[in-house]
Amino acid sequence: MKKSIILFLAFSVIACGSSSRNVTGYTMAMQEARNAADAILQAGGTSVGLAMVSRDGLVFARGYGQADVAASVPATEKTMFPIGSVSKIFAAVAVMQLVDQGLVDLDQTVVKYLPSFKMADPRYTQITVRMLLNHTSGMPGTIYTAAETTVPAPGYADAVLASLTYQRLKADPGAFAFYCNDGWTLTDPLVAAVGKMSYVDWVKKKIFEPLGMNHSTFSLAPLPEGSFAKAYRSGTALPQEYVNVDAAGGIYSTTADMAAFVRMFLNGGMSDQGIPVLSPESVRRMGMDQTVGTFNPVPNAALAYGLGWDTVSETGLGSVGVKAWTKNGGTFFYGSQNIVAPDVGLGAVALGPTGGGYAPLAILQRVLLRALVEDGRLAAYPASLPAQTAPVAAAPAGLLASVDGIYANYAHVYKLKAEADGTVTLRVLTASGFPVAPASVLKYRTDGWFTSDAAPLNSFQVVSAGTDKYLALRAPGANQFYLDTQAFAIKVTSPGPALSPAWSGRIGKQWLVVNEHPAGIPFLVDEDPRFGLMTLADVPGSLFALTAIPPINMGWQAQAVDASASDQKAGMMLLIPGIQGTDIYDLDVLIRGGEEWLRWGGYLHRPLDKAPVLPASTVSSVAFGPEGYAEWVSIPLKGVSQTLSISGVSAWRLYDNGFKTLAAGGASGNPVLAPGAGLAYLMLFGGAGGAGGSASVTVP
Repeated sequence: MKKSIILFLAFSVIACGSSSRNVTGYTMAMQEARNAADAILQAGGTSVGLAMVSRDGLVFARGYGQADVAASVPATEKTMFPIGSVSKIFAAVAVMQLVDQGLVDLDQTVVKYLPSFKMADPRYTQITVRMLLNHTSGMPGTIYTAAETTVPAPGYADAVLASLTYQRLKADPGAFAFYCNDGWTLTDPLVAAVGKMSYVDWVKKKIFEPLGMNHSTFSLAPLPEGSFAKAYRSGTALPQEYVNVDAAGGIYSTTADMAAFVRMFLNGGMSDQGIPVLSPESVRRMGMDQTVGTFNPVPNAALAYGLGWDTVSETGLGSVGVKAWTKNGGTFFYGSQNIVAPDVGLGAVALGPTGGGYAPLAILQRVLLRALVEDGRLAAYPASLPAQTAPVAAAPAGLLASVDGIYANYAHVYKLKAEADGTVTLRVLTASGFPVAPASVLKYRTDGWFTSDAAPLNSFQVVSAGTDKYLALRAPGANQFYLDTQAFAIKVTSPGPALSPAWSGRIGKQWLVVNEHPAGIPFLVDEDPRFGLMTLADVPGSLFALTAIPPINMGWQAQAVDASASDQKAGMMLLIPGIQGTDIYDLDVLIRGGEEWLRWGGYLHRPLDKAPVLPASTVSSVAFGPEGYAEWVSIPLKGVSQTLSISGVSAWRLYDNGFKTLAAGGASGNPVLAPGAGLAYLMLFGGAGGAGGSASVTVP
């Protein structure tokens, strides 16, 4: 941590800023917030914003650290941070305002209000407005193309509507609750169609203005230097993050503004200025558990979705008998959290860049629990769970054999193997297969769970639901004093005796993404642009899609798909309620110019082996198609350095043969290839307008 930050913390007190009445007291809660912020900054974080409110007014709203380290700009209660998916609560409020006006019925179909919404699945006409707000629409998950960029990229909602026209549902509408960003994106054009103004304007006029949120905005244009907290990577300031998913995650806000927003829920929808923003009935309905009656073999209070809320039974406060609603938000570089505890009249906000151990839910639990102790509603701060396991027991007859198998969720694949000594080993799939050394040795315990000695608070259990088996995970919550349980993965069964020759012929091949925005943040963080396929001998006929481009900045990922019905489509097959069932896609094979392209979610990929090799000592012209997809070419490495010349593009990226970025640039460039063997790969983006035209590449 930089010395300047420590000195700033030692001698600076950030003033609270709000038009609400300041509440005295809660000094212990305020100190808890400062302790949490100090720990983050001392561990390498650069800034954090925290706020706490009561029904009576503002307790505190503060910034800690520096919004801009190089310019020594302090973070204050007016410093903006991207709030990510906390933006969904604003979308829910916007829709509920239309409900209050009698213009929208939650249980009416979306197509009534938004006729342009179409999917390649007749069940889409059954999706209701409520299902968009409670994650039960059954839509696949998220179109990530151009979702987060380093320049403004308007038109995201329209792109999602276009992409949904070729997507199927993964479940009947209303059957399951799976986290689904695209459902929230549809609230944008829905509000615009019914409210007769753009979604952004509606939120500004109907929510920001009456709540006095004068320092909140959307990711539409560059923000003034010093007005927002910069994120850092390896000590270097990153560009402003544009989260183009306006309704699902596009808002920038401050601790003072978010404090006013949270207090609105404590006061029955009324702003600090006495302006009704939402009816008390709509506030109440937003806080109702929407998962009641939906299928979930492993009920999870931490994902008891409300209308906009991740849960209306927040488990940390719930462990001490306090009902609370919470919403988390995350972007590539930032995290946020809101908690509203309506029965005790308290709420809290955390905003900040990732780093330094920043964990927003854990911080807010600490602050609110300390406040409850301070005002006498909680006898003592809860103690951490003891790190001990239940005694080992003999597994019931047949249990080990039934547990044995391959399990998968939206991003990872796991192998549980029953061993001769009565233990179960757990391995996680990598690009080269399952590791020989087990990641964990699990023992059956008297409480009916499998737990390792090395991680005594993390336990697994297999739960049957019809013909399916779900791997349940029980693990400590944010502050280690309570346990959360969730459906973590589903057992993968063999879809057939073997893959077809067509699919078998694709195993081991690679494809390259062509339609991410040239300023997409996946490129900034050097995500691998390749897509591949794998099968496992453990599951005959299995197929797994392999990708490192998002979902959620997790690196290498694998998702099971069912290729038994068609040589041109491998269908989505993982039905897991909650967060582990998000972003489940079909894999489509498309024939374009005689080549097999792959479509996965919103991403298109072209064959790597079809990237033309540019000849040496030649100026090559590379044509762009009318869709504006990126073009890929390869360049043989030599025993000497080569300086390339690139022109006629909007952007370019140069990769080595392991697809690590060597260099990147804008309209032109002269990158140098070091001596070596094999091929380098050049990704070229079209010029102004992005469609048609050609690039010029000179290879010496």
